Amino acid sequence: MQRHHIDRLVEDLFVLAPQLHRLVDLEVRRQLDGATSAAQLRMLNELQHGPQSLSGLARQQHVSPQAISELLPALVERCWIERIPHPQDRRQQLLQLTDAGLAAVRQAQTQAHKQLTAHVAGLSEVELSIVAAALPALQRLLDLAKRTDEG
Repeated sequence: MQRHHIDRLVEDLFVLAPQLHRLVDLEVRRQLDGATSAAQLRMLNELQHGPQSLSGLARQQHVSPQAISELLPALVERCWIERIPHPQDRRQQLLQLTDAGLAAVRQAQTQAHKQLTAHVAGLSEVELSIVAAALPALQRLLDLAKRTDEG
């Protein structure tokens, strides 16, 4: 592929990726209650993988610990996140999804999945085939980028 075609493809990805991300975020946030911010949603999603320290969560989210601290009160008030003692360091606490938080996130994701499925179903068979064929290449691209970032 010629360089200008690659440049155009990268430009298109820069436009489409955030739009797709916003669409998914919007659907999940709408299902939660509409008041959950995108940053709070990212925190809830990350905590589905298990408890984390505030600083670890901040590193993972590429924000300051203060930014995470500012997001917490609303989620704690909703009883979606709780602070628990760190098992190896009594001075630290971990953040963990509560059962109610996990149920809310999973239910919202399920409903958002249904909404997005309806959108995707509006594509033609040819369009669906093209999107399906592109997904493995996009995953490989993301895997390569992640390895570069980590290395």
